[in-house]
Amino acid sequence: MARTNAKVSEKALKTACSRHANTLQHCWNYERMQATGFAYSIAPVIRELYDTEEEVCEQLKRHLQFYNTNPTPSNAILGASIALEEQYQTEASDSIKVALMGPLAGIGDAVFAVLIKPITYIVATALANEGSYLSLVVMIVPFLLFYLAKYPLFWYGYKKSAALIEDLNTNSALAKFTKGAQIVGLTVVGGFVPSMVGVSLALTYTKEIDGVEKSVAIQDTLDKAFPALLPVLIVYLCYWCIKVKKFTPTKTILILLVIGFVGGALGILA
Repeated sequence: MARTNAKVSEKALKTACSRHANTLQHCWNYERMQATGFAYSIAPVIRELYDTEEEVCEQLKRHLQFYNTNPTPSNAILGASIALEEQYQTEASDSIKVALMGPLAGIGDAVFAVLIKPITYIVATALANEGSYLSLVVMIVPFLLFYLAKYPLFWYGYKKSAALIEDLNTNSALAKFTKGAQIVGLTVVGGFVPSMVGVSLALTYTKEIDGVEKSVAIQDTLDKAFPALLPVLIVYLCYWCIKVKKFTPTKTILILLVIGFVGGALGILA
C-alpha cells in the first residue's frame, strides 16, 4: 500500500469540509444516494494520504458505497471518517459511516424536517399573505443557521473520531431532545390545520328567528359545537390514505381534487 504516512493538512481538511457542506447532494441518485458527494468531499484527504493514483482510486471506491443521512449532521460523520482515514483505519472509517448515518438522520430529520421546516414555512406563508417582507427573513435565517452549523459539526466529528459513536449512544439528553422536537413540531403543525386547510360546508337551512324565516349556514352551526371539524377530517383523510391504505401522496392529492371539484360543483363545499 502506497501510504504517505503524512498528517492531513489543514487546507485539505477545510476543502473536504466545504465540499461536503455545499455539494453532498449534487450527484444524489437512487442507487447510492449521497455516496458520490461523500467521495468527492473526502478526495482531497485521500490524495494526501496515498502516493499513487491507483491507490487513491482504490480508496475512493470504498466511499462510493451506499450512503444516506441528513445533510447537516453528515459533516460530523465526514470529520470522524477522515480522522480514521488519517490513521489508515479504513475498515473503521467505513464502519463509522454505516453506524452513524441512521441515528444522525433521525436526529437531523426530527429537528429540521419535522420541527424547523414546517413551522418556518407556515409562519413565512402567513407573513407573506399579509404582505410583510419579514417572510423573507423567516425563510432565510433558519436555513442559514443550519448551513453554518455544518462547519463546527465537521470539526467536532474530526476531534471525536470513533468516540463519536459512544457520545451518541450515551447521550440520553440528545435522545430526549430529538423526541421532544418531533412532538413539538407535529403539535405546532397540527395547530395550524384550521387556518391552512380552507374548506367549509356551503349548505344552508331555513330557521325561524323572531318570527322571520332566515337562511342559516350549516357551517356556522357546526362551528359552535365542533370548531374546525371539517379541516381536521380532511387531514385525517390524508393520513388514512397514506398511512393506512398506503396510497402515494400523488394519489391522495388526486382524491382531494376530486372531492373539492365535485363538492364545489354540487354546492356542498366552499
